[in-house]
Amino acid sequence: MSKKRFVGLLLIGALLFVSQSHAQDAVPLSVAPKESKGFVMKEVEKGVFEVTTAPNDAVIEFAPLKEQLPEDVAVLSFDYFCASGMEFMVVTVNNDRSRIEENMIRLPIAEGWSTFSVDVSDKLKQLKSPNDFLSLLIVPNAAKPTTMRIKSPRLRAYTEKEIAQNRQKAEREAREKRLNHDIDVYLKKDHPCQVTDVKVTDEGVEVAGNIKGMPGDVYLCEVPMFGDLTDLTFITEKKIDKPTNFKLKFDRYAQVDGRQYDRLYSRWVLAQKSQKGYLICSHGRYADDVKAQYDLPHEVVATKKGIGGFHDGPYASDADSLQATSITVNIWLGFMRLTPSDNSIPFEYNGKTYYADKKTIDGFDKTLQFAASKNMIVSAIILVAPERAFADKAAGKLFEHPDFDPAGIYTMPNMTTLESLNLYAAAIDFLASRYNRPDKKYGRIHHWIAHNEVDAGWVWTNAGIKTPLRFMDIYVKSMRLLYYTARKYNPHAEVLITLTHYWQSRHNEYCYPSAQLLDLLLDYTEAEGDFKWGVAHHPYPQSLFEPKAWLDTEATFDYNTPLITFKNLEVLDAWIKQPRALYKGKEKRTLYLSEQNPNSKDYSEEALLEQAAGMAYALKKLEACDGIDAYQMHGWFDQRGEGGLRIGIRRFPDDKDDPSGRKPAWFVFQAFGTDREEEAFEFAKKIIGIDSWDQIIYKEPIAMPTQSK
Repeated sequence: MSKKRFVGLLLIGALLFVSQSHAQDAVPLSVAPKESKGFVMKEVEKGVFEVTTAPNDAVIEFAPLKEQLPEDVAVLSFDYFCASGMEFMVVTVNNDRSRIEENMIRLPIAEGWSTFSVDVSDKLKQLKSPNDFLSLLIVPNAAKPTTMRIKSPRLRAYTEKEIAQNRQKAEREAREKRLNHDIDVYLKKDHPCQVTDVKVTDEGVEVAGNIKGMPGDVYLCEVPMFGDLTDLTFITEKKIDKPTNFKLKFDRYAQVDGRQYDRLYSRWVLAQKSQKGYLICSHGRYADDVKAQYDLPHEVVATKKGIGGFHDGPYASDADSLQATSITVNIWLGFMRLTPSDNSIPFEYNGKTYYADKKTIDGFDKTLQFAASKNMIVSAIILVAPERAFADKAAGKLFEHPDFDPAGIYTMPNMTTLESLNLYAAAIDFLASRYNRPDKKYGRIHHWIAHNEVDAGWVWTNAGIKTPLRFMDIYVKSMRLLYYTARKYNPHAEVLITLTHYWQSRHNEYCYPSAQLLDLLLDYTEAEGDFKWGVAHHPYPQSLFEPKAWLDTEATFDYNTPLITFKNLEVLDAWIKQPRALYKGKEKRTLYLSEQNPNSKDYSEEALLEQAAGMAYALKKLEACDGIDAYQMHGWFDQRGEGGLRIGIRRFPDDKDDPSGRKPAWFVFQAFGTDREEEAFEFAKKIIGIDSWDQIIYKEPIAMPTQSK
């Protein structure tokens, strides 16, 4: 998918707000104007400084402090105007860049004067010499010149409002700690009772189970998707009549606080009452079976070749030229509206009318109709922007996760209230019903990729600071919502977890190892019922800029490898085929490489051939891994917003010499899987340093852990 690549993450606890006045006890800072070859800085009016980055980063230095700061001063604030926003900003001492990855702050768009504030208490402690100073390192979000104006930089104490916010943050952290403990105990416990089967039809829900002669009364309890099981958030409780086995039926829909709720999304758990409340005596269980509206055929990829981020347009003929049989399509849920307009499509869900932006949907239709005409398998990447990026702010507020941190580019969808859950479900129901018609009038979506690179969820699927277990507890709900909603219409729909090349390592302390998330996902499905999920993996080389993946030192041929890149795809292949990972213990899950390509460092002949050799290497590895079903290459085109990367098989659309021109990697990808493959790939052997493609394939067994929970 198209996205800006940048190293590092964003500072936890950054405070962003608009202020109309300055604290009376603020300590003003003086800007020391500075210029270099990489940026221009000037004072455009008294106290207002303009910084232009073109295309490098800029540094704003503040003069050393002349007096001792009050003990309660801990916050740096400044007013700024930046119509395009900045990729990130880092507060440094003496312009020290040694630990910038741990201190990055996202600097959003400000189309009017806005105030930005951030805790710098740790930086102030480093000001030990009279000549020590604070500075701002500012990095633009595009290669073109970016301008920002800044005024009134100051140091101050926390406001009462901020103190209250910090107190609330501490309370949230305490709740997170408790939830993490309770969920861990719940998953690992060998419960005495069992919910064995949940069937969902148009009319109702049938729940079966076994209480195994438990002494005392046992109750079947319904946990709505907007509740937490370990918080004992039940909306239905029904006493189980003896003997051991039971089967109970419920209406399909329930009324909760005046709103309609679809029990398709519920978990069912057994519990006993005590003086302190309910005690859980089984794992929860979601729906096993969902009756689909249509008997659609099961469609699978015809070849391993696909295109990532596909859209209908001037170069759509590449689908035929490259013999691509699968694509990924980015679907932003920003099309949702709560109020009508002249350019909206009304639709009903759960008795409420919602609206979809017609222009956006027309764009989806065009691409998906083209894909359907070519019988391509479509994976929709479901992306949820935070409130700030929504046209309908009320809808955006409902979609944004309550713990979302402004550091994130995308948010985890909010499923903590019925109103938010229904909005999310309504959006997916609109898409699933439209793109799963038997006549394919608008096209077809076969697979649903649940957001983007969730092991780097802090950036791409932000739900605030979460442990891996708490993150998965939320994420698996989103996966199941996508799955069950799509299965209402298509009995073969699948949902895919999306992961970066970090395997046993992680991008930084706010991210997760992919292997750990997959292990937790298996824990959840073993405990609460399996469903048809698969994996959408992004095995970029160790360095995204280096096309020679065979040089990767952190990609090893064992389960404990830090990374999974093109070099050691055999590890991923072994993981998906291990017995524990099989769907219901019998069927291999879908595994796509849904976003990756080697890079061309520039457009020199050497760089282009290295990229093409990297592509040949990756495809030969893919060919040897029968557990990997397809490779949707990304990018299709080089894109200016990817931090200097050129990972497309076509040049930049605005390239001055050959706009959107085909690179050598295009022809390598075209030849893959044809009778021209060996001839087209031959040149790469010399670059890689091999005599035979057999030399790059790892053939020894790769052991996988066998334990669960």
